[in-house]
Amino acid sequence: MRAAGIQKTRAVQSRNARRRLMRGCVVRRGRAEMEYYAKSPAGTEHKTLREHIEETVRCAEAFFEQYGRYFSDKEKKLILLACRFHDIGKANYIFQTLVNPALEKTKQEQISHGFLSALLLSKEAFFSENPQFTQADFSVLLTAVYYHHTRPDVYDGETLKTYCEQFYLSHVREYLQDDTVTLNMANRNFLLFSDRNQNAYIRPKESVWCEYMLVKGMLNKFDWTVSAGNEAAETASDLADRRLCGNIEEKWAGKFRPAQKFMMENRERNIVMTAPTGSGKTEAALLWLNGEKGFYTLPLKVSSDAIYQRIRKNYRYEDAALLHSDSLNDYLKEAEDLKDGYRNYEKAKRFSCPLTVCTVDQLFRFVYKALGTEIFAATLKYSKIVIDEIQSYEPRVVAALLFGLSEIKRMGGKFAVITATFPPVLQYFMRESGLMEDRDYVWHDFAGEAEYIRHRLKIVKDDFDYEEIADAARCKKVLVICNTVSKAQHVYQKLTGEGLNPGLLHSRYIRAHRKILERKIMDFSAGEQKTGIWVTTQIVEASLDIDFDILYTEMCTADSLLQRMGRCNRAGKKDTSEPNIIVYHNHSGRGIIYDKDIYDRSIKLLQEKDGELLSEAGKTAYINAVYDVDRIKRTKYFKQIEKNLAHLGDLWPAEYNMEESRKNFRGIQSITVIPENIYLANLAEIEEIQELFRTGHADKGIRSLKKARLAELTLSINPRSGLPGGIDKETIALFDIHRTKLKYDFNGETGPGLLLDKMEDEEFLL
Repeated sequence: MRAAGIQKTRAVQSRNARRRLMRGCVVRRGRAEMEYYAKSPAGTEHKTLREHIEETVRCAEAFFEQYGRYFSDKEKKLILLACRFHDIGKANYIFQTLVNPALEKTKQEQISHGFLSALLLSKEAFFSENPQFTQADFSVLLTAVYYHHTRPDVYDGETLKTYCEQFYLSHVREYLQDDTVTLNMANRNFLLFSDRNQNAYIRPKESVWCEYMLVKGMLNKFDWTVSAGNEAAETASDLADRRLCGNIEEKWAGKFRPAQKFMMENRERNIVMTAPTGSGKTEAALLWLNGEKGFYTLPLKVSSDAIYQRIRKNYRYEDAALLHSDSLNDYLKEAEDLKDGYRNYEKAKRFSCPLTVCTVDQLFRFVYKALGTEIFAATLKYSKIVIDEIQSYEPRVVAALLFGLSEIKRMGGKFAVITATFPPVLQYFMRESGLMEDRDYVWHDFAGEAEYIRHRLKIVKDDFDYEEIADAARCKKVLVICNTVSKAQHVYQKLTGEGLNPGLLHSRYIRAHRKILERKIMDFSAGEQKTGIWVTTQIVEASLDIDFDILYTEMCTADSLLQRMGRCNRAGKKDTSEPNIIVYHNHSGRGIIYDKDIYDRSIKLLQEKDGELLSEAGKTAYINAVYDVDRIKRTKYFKQIEKNLAHLGDLWPAEYNMEESRKNFRGIQSITVIPENIYLANLAEIEEIQELFRTGHADKGIRSLKKARLAELTLSINPRSGLPGGIDKETIALFDIHRTKLKYDFNGETGPGLLLDKMEDEEFLL
């Protein structure tokens, strides 16, 4: 009887201990013999394991006090449980030898503490404490803790068990001050997925996967916040004060345009809105955010920079963040102190600001189900996201965006697609992605409400007429858009040879010089009395705030053409009695840059409008005809979107890693190059940076600063296969940067940039 009573008492104690673990409130019965650390005392701050876990939980609880309305009670509880359990595995002795200087180092390889933390979860206690939860909910929690760090799971059960018996169980009991704690080695059987080879093809339901992304992503957000020495996961929330909206309303004095009123009236809904240039789409989107956490995405870095500065300067909103591959440089230049600049950049990377202006690749990589990308989807759960000019993206990115929007809708986030044109093919693929008009979003086209007719068209089946361009430039602002960099360089040199002084902007400048030129073209555009010529490529198409009197452009696909038109007579107040859009039909870029079938449909239908005034409604009818679903189903463009949507729907977890998700999002294998003359002119600084990285002792912020400085001296090119001639196969030591002996010409104000040996070499680049 006494033995049975002892056995029963121990069973009750064990059950109570497991329940205390589930609540994250283990009672300390005395001081542990060994102090357990969360990270090395040599780090930014000495923290015990208990302190780190408690801070993570407090960070989550404080977040839910402000943003809790976006989450269900179940979601909040799963996230808090994940926070309480995620790092208990650090109580293993091998990890402690790495962070505790009082312990002797060993040669034993440690097993990721996330794997060990998950073994403490008790399925019995989970359901005892949460009878309303499901098996899927337990698996979500378990998997979020298990994979909260992206580490390869290469261990068989016996190896894991042996490690736990030798280095973990006694220590976690000591840490928790509870001898009844047991490990649940069978927990790995309940993971949603595994990156171990034998289980790689397990695929959870999409709704369960979204729940996992939420729990894992929010755990990472809170964990990374406190690890960086911060208390709050979100800073400067605008939920209560709506400062940005108030500043916009003050600036516009309540005189809102139809598109803006529509967005304000539908703030609680998902939106697809088409409106011509000059309709105030940007302000409409910002008003739709209504103080809620927001992301404003654009196709190009230069577009992101322009909108970011517009929000900060025009609307006096200092709490906006900027995030793209070059934004560290912007932060370092803005800040008076380098550490402040780096700190602001890190804050932007953690998505902790109330509004972030960014490129889509910073957010939508979660569609590839790569471990480590869950935080993107989780943050969008309680945010609103704006997709500006969705038709500007290539088919691969269009598929990723549409699939991502369907996931965001499933998780409870909100989206607004704002664009000058929304081809019917995109609406078709939204339906294919499960996004139905009137059920999942509202749609409105404001093209018919445009106040002005801005463009008259002329089509020329030939190359540029340089004399005509020169004549126009004597009294007008002339914009010339070419389909390739080499053609833009050729036109620039041709006009320069005629004694003119044109500006030139394309993608083949080093970053420092490209920023100079971007500022110059915007200053030229803003100067009311200025006349002259700028020669560019399609990089000026989307959201660059420039306005010219007349456009000379090579023919391209309809969506790009209408974007180019938007750079001319934006306000609609200039004379249109003569053509101000001159399109040269010369097949440049057909089948290389632009889908040949869409290009052919675009020119065929455009020729019907030669010499005519093009109203905004007429442009909508034109693009709808070009992208008529029934007529383009056999085109490469259509099939690429279809194929990529199917691929994303069939992916299993961890099929891609973080780096692969980044590369696959754009589908472009770019390489970074530095021209030889730039390399030699900056050799001393480059060698100094190399030495800094060799030592490995420099402050993280200084290393990032130096790396950003080196990036300013480079440019990216996108080879179709292999390396083009004139580019070294080997890279500069310690950096993935190729030297190139191709000529680079820029005098600080102007110049053609990086020149290929022959114009024909352009077809070897994307």
